[in-house]
Amino acid sequence: MKKYYYLISLVFVFIIPAGIASYFVFDRIPFVNLIIFVGSITLLGGIWDIWATRHGKRDPVWLWQFNFKDTLGIKLFDLPIEEYIFYVASSLYIVFIWEGIKLILETKDLLMIVTLPFLGLWSLLTILIPYARRAKNDKLQP
Repeated sequence: MKKYYYLISLVFVFIIPAGIASYFVFDRIPFVNLIIFVGSITLLGGIWDIWATRHGKRDPVWLWQFNFKDTLGIKLFDLPIEEYIFYVASSLYIVFIWEGIKLILETKDLLMIVTLPFLGLWSLLTILIPYARRAKNDKLQP
């Protein structure tokens, strides 16, 4: 189960909320622009991560690394595949939440006024709860 940790985190923090938000706003976003944005972020982020992790192998102070015990073990240019999924999922999440905010401001749609904060809270809690549980079990703490 541990090898799925990063992937499960992505699903709960980004993919589920992005999927829900997209239901309300997908038709407002030009598909080509969305693909260009997500592709650009994934390409630039991937290049940065590749450089940073390779630099970290030569520099003992540099802390940019991945815990491959928490990933599927599938690597592309020395990065876990989940890192590329992170760029795609987080980019979609940001675009859909942003468009949801714009929709609220334009229409005062009550369903979106309730849904959007719920999605943000959902993402926050799915980050904090596992982090708090993991920190409690951390062997390095006094």
